[in-house]
Amino acid sequence: MKTIIIFFALFVFASSNLFAQMDTISSKDAKHYIGKTVVVKGLVADKFISRNGNTFINFDDKKPNQSFTIAIFEESKIDVSSISVGSWVLVLGEIKEFKGTPEIIVSKNEQLISVNRSDDGKPAPESGK
Repeated sequence: MKTIIIFFALFVFASSNLFAQMDTISSKDAKHYIGKTVVVKGLVADKFISRNGNTFINFDDKKPNQSFTIAIFEESKIDVSSISVGSWVLVLGEIKEFKGTPEIIVSKNEQLISVNRSDDGKPAPESGK
Protein backbone atom coordinates (compact mmCIF):
# COMPACT_ATOMS: atom_id res chain seq x y z
CA MET A 1 0.00 0.00 0.00
CA LYS A 2 2.84 2.37 0.87
CA THR A 3 4.37 1.76 -2.56
CA ILE A 4 1.10 2.68 -4.26
CA ILE A 5 0.84 5.92 -2.29
CA ILE A 6 4.44 6.85 -3.13
CA PHE A 7 3.87 6.04 -6.81
CA PHE A 8 0.68 8.12 -6.85
CA ALA A 9 2.45 11.07 -5.18
CA LEU A 10 5.27 10.91 -7.74
CA PHE A 11 2.74 10.75 -10.58
CA VAL A 12 0.87 13.81 -9.29
CA PHE A 13 4.14 15.71 -8.85
CA ALA A 14 5.36 14.78 -12.34
CA SER A 15 2.02 15.71 -13.89
CA SER A 16 1.92 19.11 -12.21
CA ASN A 17 5.51 19.71 -13.28
CA LEU A 18 4.60 18.82 -16.87
CA PHE A 19 1.76 21.35 -16.93
CA ALA A 20 3.99 24.01 -15.34
CA GLN A 21 6.57 23.51 -18.09
CA MET A 22 4.05 23.64 -20.93
CA ASP A 23 3.37 26.88 -22.72
CA THR A 24 -0.04 28.35 -21.94
CA ILE A 25 -1.34 30.34 -24.87
CA SER A 26 -4.45 32.35 -25.60
CA SER A 27 -7.11 30.78 -27.79
CA LYS A 28 -6.63 33.77 -30.11
CA ASP A 29 -2.98 32.75 -30.63
CA ALA A 30 -3.66 29.05 -31.25
CA LYS A 31 -3.32 29.47 -35.03
CA HIS A 32 0.41 30.07 -34.52
CA TYR A 33 0.90 26.73 -32.73
CA ILE A 34 -0.43 24.17 -35.25
CA GLY A 35 1.33 20.84 -34.61
CA LYS A 36 2.46 21.82 -31.11
CA THR A 37 1.22 20.40 -27.81
CA VAL A 38 0.27 23.28 -25.55
CA VAL A 39 -2.23 24.42 -22.95
CA VAL A 40 -4.82 26.76 -24.49
CA LYS A 41 -6.80 29.21 -22.37
CA GLY A 42 -9.88 30.93 -23.70
CA LEU A 43 -13.42 32.14 -23.24
CA VAL A 44 -16.23 29.88 -24.47
CA ALA A 45 -18.47 31.72 -26.93
CA ASP A 46 -20.52 28.80 -28.24
CA LYS A 47 -21.15 25.13 -27.48
CA PHE A 48 -22.76 22.81 -30.03
CA ILE A 49 -23.73 19.16 -29.65
CA SER A 50 -24.32 17.38 -32.96
CA ARG A 51 -26.97 14.74 -33.67
CA ASN A 52 -24.19 12.16 -33.30
CA GLY A 53 -23.44 13.39 -29.78
CA ASN A 54 -20.17 15.08 -30.69
CA THR A 55 -19.49 18.35 -28.84
CA PHE A 56 -17.81 21.38 -30.37
CA ILE A 57 -16.79 24.23 -28.07
CA ASN A 58 -15.93 27.46 -29.86
CA PHE A 59 -13.82 30.21 -28.32
CA ASP A 60 -13.93 34.01 -28.52
CA ASP A 61 -16.75 34.13 -31.10
CA LYS A 62 -19.50 31.90 -32.44
CA LYS A 63 -19.00 29.67 -35.46
CA PRO A 64 -17.91 30.52 -38.17
CA ASN A 65 -15.82 33.30 -36.61
CA GLN A 66 -14.34 31.32 -33.71
CA SER A 67 -10.59 31.60 -33.07
CA PHE A 68 -10.27 28.05 -31.69
CA THR A 69 -12.40 24.92 -31.18
CA ILE A 70 -12.36 21.97 -28.82
CA ALA A 71 -13.80 18.81 -30.43
CA ILE A 72 -15.04 16.07 -28.10
CA PHE A 73 -16.39 12.97 -29.81
CA GLU A 74 -19.28 11.07 -28.26
CA GLU A 75 -17.36 7.81 -27.87
CA SER A 76 -14.92 9.52 -25.46
CA LYS A 77 -17.75 9.74 -22.85
CA ILE A 78 -16.33 13.00 -21.46
CA ASP A 79 -18.75 15.01 -19.32
CA VAL A 80 -18.96 18.54 -20.73
CA SER A 81 -21.88 19.69 -18.59
CA SER A 82 -19.67 22.10 -16.60
CA ILE A 83 -18.63 23.94 -19.78
CA SER A 84 -21.00 26.70 -20.84
CA VAL A 85 -20.92 29.98 -22.71
CA GLY A 86 -18.91 32.43 -20.60
CA SER A 87 -16.66 29.75 -19.07
CA TRP A 88 -12.90 30.15 -19.09
CA VAL A 89 -11.31 26.84 -20.10
CA LEU A 90 -7.77 25.49 -20.00
CA VAL A 91 -7.28 22.55 -22.35
CA LEU A 92 -4.16 20.50 -23.10
CA GLY A 93 -3.40 18.86 -26.40
CA GLU A 94 -1.89 19.01 -29.85
CA ILE A 95 -3.32 21.80 -31.96
CA LYS A 96 -4.50 20.63 -35.35
CA GLU A 97 -6.22 22.58 -38.09
CA PHE A 98 -9.70 21.71 -39.33
CA LYS A 99 -11.14 23.73 -42.20
CA GLY A 100 -8.89 26.67 -41.36
CA THR A 101 -9.64 26.71 -37.61
CA PRO A 102 -7.19 25.53 -34.96
CA GLU A 103 -8.60 22.81 -32.71
CA ILE A 104 -7.72 20.31 -30.03
CA ILE A 105 -9.47 16.95 -30.04
CA VAL A 106 -10.12 16.00 -26.43
CA SER A 107 -10.20 12.25 -25.85
CA LYS A 108 -9.34 12.09 -22.12
CA ASN A 109 -10.77 13.92 -19.11
CA GLU A 110 -7.23 14.91 -18.08
CA GLN A 111 -6.97 17.20 -21.10
CA LEU A 112 -9.61 19.52 -19.63
CA ILE A 113 -7.39 21.08 -16.98
CA SER A 114 -9.70 23.80 -15.73
CA VAL A 115 -13.18 25.21 -16.24
CA ASN A 116 -13.96 28.49 -14.46
CA ARG A 117 -16.94 30.77 -14.64
CA SER A 118 -16.39 34.51 -14.28
CA ASP A 119 -19.78 36.10 -13.63
CA ASP A 120 -18.48 39.65 -13.39
CA GLY A 121 -17.38 39.76 -17.04
CA LYS A 122 -13.71 39.92 -16.09
CA PRO A 123 -11.22 37.25 -17.10
CA ALA A 124 -10.77 34.39 -14.68
CA PRO A 125 -7.54 34.56 -12.67
CA GLU A 126 -4.42 33.53 -14.55
CA SER A 127 -3.19 30.03 -13.91
CA GLY A 128 0.20 28.72 -14.89
CA LYS A 129 2.08 31.58 -16.54
